[in-house]
Amino acid sequence: MSAACGAGAAITYLYGGGLEEISYTITNTIGNVGGIVCDGAKSSCAAKIASSVEAAILAHFMARKKHSFQPGEGIVQEDVEGTIKSVGYIGRVGMKLTDTEILNIMIDRVNVDEA
Repeated sequence: MSAACGAGAAITYLYGGGLEEISYTITNTIGNVGGIVCDGAKSSCAAKIASSVEAAILAHFMARKKHSFQPGEGIVQEDVEGTIKSVGYIGRVGMKLTDTEILNIMIDRVNVDEA
């Protein structure tokens, strides 16, 4: 998702977008695919990258029309920096337990039918 934000920002820049449009592109990408969970699987990882890049392209086209997700819609904050910090916090803090549980599933340490 992070690389997709960068790619989307670059696409917007190359199409003549300024700071506002680039910020919208990043915000729209995060607002769309900010909840993707890395599960360590190689083939599904490739699909998640493709989905994120497609989301970045959609975000670019939204930004060209001056459309952006608004603060309070999911993790979107007042500005692009706040939105980036939100997704960073989720990855750094919120995903700690999730990462452990994903690993437990991958190594068959848990029975998902009992949950």
